[in-house]
Amino acid sequence: MAQPRILVAEPSAPIAAALRKFLAGWAEVQVVTYFDEAVQTVRARPPDVLIAAVNELFDGELLAPQVRKQAPETAVVLAYPASEVERAHDRAREAGADGFVVGPLKKHHVLGVVQAVTRLNTLAAQLKDLQAKFEALKKTTPRPAIKAAPSPVGINAPDEAFFKKYMLLEVKRSKRYQYPVALLLVSLDNLKASLGEAAPEFQSAAIRSESLEVLSALLRDIDVAMPFAEDKYLLFLPHTPLKGATVVAERVVQKLKTLETFPDGTVSVGVANFDPTGPARDTKDPVSFGGLVREASAALKRAQEAGGDRFDAPTPAKPRKNRISMG
Repeated sequence: MAQPRILVAEPSAPIAAALRKFLAGWAEVQVVTYFDEAVQTVRARPPDVLIAAVNELFDGELLAPQVRKQAPETAVVLAYPASEVERAHDRAREAGADGFVVGPLKKHHVLGVVQAVTRLNTLAAQLKDLQAKFEALKKTTPRPAIKAAPSPVGINAPDEAFFKKYMLLEVKRSKRYQYPVALLLVSLDNLKASLGEAAPEFQSAAIRSESLEVLSALLRDIDVAMPFAEDKYLLFLPHTPLKGATVVAERVVQKLKTLETFPDGTVSVGVANFDPTGPARDTKDPVSFGGLVREASAALKRAQEAGGDRFDAPTPAKPRKNRISMG
């Protein structure tokens, strides 16, 4: 299997050398120093992943949308200085990046992010190929009668088996490589009651389709969304701390409230988070996919009991105090 091609746009020679060393043996790495050089390189031969610096000498946030336009198949990872640790998540999302890393750069973190976006790119390409084959097949095969509207399909709506395998893998990687993950359980509260018992199936299908489109538009390419029940969705956000997850949850509530097909319903979101580097981390805590789902379900129930149109999340853990034994 061919190695992924990674373009590093970094004006600092020591940092560029460190990134090259981190990725050596796993990827083919090319380093550029200047903005125009990066643009020309992407135009001539789009890489699988672009790692672009964001600092006083290089504006990776300006480069990201240009790369998106020129080479939409290229995943963009932005590298922020340590001073931006609190704002990196929001800034990367606003720039349209697929992921981000924050200095001081660590090998396991860089590899974790780059491998995640590369894997999602591969899955997206496979899905695109399958969709093309499916469209070709539809043109040559008579369509049977359809009893119910099909579920929406897209890179952010994979089948349940893939979703579970992906989440199990990412939770394990989170513990191993020490990066946070978040799970959001989104509910269109009282969907059936809002529509009425006599509502046709296509009406609820239209709401599910529109809501999934809205959710997908809010997510990065490394995030995954899928229907969880008739009126619920699971959103899995790798490399996302609790603060970032609550920002996404708030946006989900705001956006889904604008659904034209669901004007009278309420929206609730439950947030679950696992951060192996958190201040109150318990190394014996057996975090799992099922545990995150249960935590998100409990938070969702609290949001619904509070009236809906809101999210509920665990309280940020406080640093533990050292215990001093006297005598």
